[in-house]
Amino acid sequence: MAKEQTQTQTTVAIPLPRGKKNLVQIGCICMMLSVAMYGLVFATLTGPILESVNAMGYVSLFSIFGAIGVSIMTPIGGKLGDLIGRRNIVVIPGIICAVSGIAFAFVRSLVPLMILRLLVSLAQGAFTAAPYIIAGLINERKDVPKAMGMLATAIAVGGFGGSIIAGILTDMGLLTVAILMPAIPLIAGILLIGLNLPNQKRDGKVTIDIPGIIALVVTLCGILLALNFGSSIGWANPGIIAGFIIGIVALFVLIKIEGASSEPIIPLGLFKNKNYTILLIVGFICYFYQNAMNVYAPIGALQIIGTSTSTAGALQMPRTLITIFLPTIAGAWVGKKAANSWKAMAIGTLLTAIPMAVMGFTTANTSIMIYFVALAVTGIAESFRAVSITPAAQATLQPQDMGVGTSLVNFVNSLATTISAAVLGAAYNMRTAADPTNTANIQNGINTVFWAAAIVSIIGFVLVILVIRPQMAKKAE
Repeated sequence: MAKEQTQTQTTVAIPLPRGKKNLVQIGCICMMLSVAMYGLVFATLTGPILESVNAMGYVSLFSIFGAIGVSIMTPIGGKLGDLIGRRNIVVIPGIICAVSGIAFAFVRSLVPLMILRLLVSLAQGAFTAAPYIIAGLINERKDVPKAMGMLATAIAVGGFGGSIIAGILTDMGLLTVAILMPAIPLIAGILLIGLNLPNQKRDGKVTIDIPGIIALVVTLCGILLALNFGSSIGWANPGIIAGFIIGIVALFVLIKIEGASSEPIIPLGLFKNKNYTILLIVGFICYFYQNAMNVYAPIGALQIIGTSTSTAGALQMPRTLITIFLPTIAGAWVGKKAANSWKAMAIGTLLTAIPMAVMGFTTANTSIMIYFVALAVTGIAESFRAVSITPAAQATLQPQDMGVGTSLVNFVNSLATTISAAVLGAAYNMRTAADPTNTANIQNGINTVFWAAAIVSIIGFVLVILVIRPQMAKKAE
């Protein structure tokens, strides 16, 4: 048994010479730097960009274009990578993203800006999961968590540094340069992966599931647009109801199409794998709290505790610093012993539940330091989540499902952000509906949001202890 486990640990799907492997790994890091930089640059510069074309009324639509493009293309990109090769799914969408991003810096008309923003997000969705998949293919099993840790660090560095540099460049009057900046690591990543990774693809004729793609797009557009706009224009609005109905009907059509397809975009057989499915659920839960952190923590700091805007804006600084340094260390620890994987997931869920619960007691007398410490603790949780769930999910997959299976992990994580925004928004609105400006109502709404996030995280912790831990122990035996 020990010999079999050793062979499993040392098996590499795509063996590469040490030099090429390192270059491909650096390329993956560059790709994730670019993804994070684009996300934060667009978030930071949306106002200045739209102000430059007198279109500030389109802020929400501009943001949704970014989110929905990634959501649509993440599972599609994973499957296409299986069919046409992982190198191609990095190079082709990568070039589209780079060209669109560069063009975006020079266009000053609303409609072309919207089209280019959508193209950037669609292209990113196609290759976003690729670095995670490639890391799982070129590394030994024991080294995958450490590789995932480096990717998580790249995301933290890209987001943190990208937003700061973009803000400084914009203040200097160099908006065009700020928008161009993320294309630099992207092009480096394309070259490093394109020149050093062999393009393994499916033998024989490639069949693309066009009906499945159409049904998936309609499903996601209907449901995600309804979730995004429901809290602002009302859940009873006919357009919102129609969006949900169209999305749900399209979902049933998608299931029927995928069940009959020879090359489904989303292989339904994956969900028969109980180990994989429970990891998807825990991954969703690990992302759920982030909307509470990103949106409602600053509101609590400003409206309840009464801190300054600059202090509220700095709340995530300690968390960000932790996620720059800790993931690689956590990944090395997880790779040393199989049992460390479920322990990392337990840390990832418990250390979000506790801070959210603590913040759920916010009052006017709460020290802002409690928020800083609580969010810093979530940085520890995020570091352990980043190096445990995706490698564990990959370990349950067959080689032919590695691409689409890893992409589905990313897809479910992105869905968690959208769904939590709707759920937590409804919870907040329920407590503040009587008078949204009343401080007591805001306090009740904020605390309800934090407790909702804490409860979801606790459910995740229970699933890790009662389901994932026994599954991994059984597999080890």
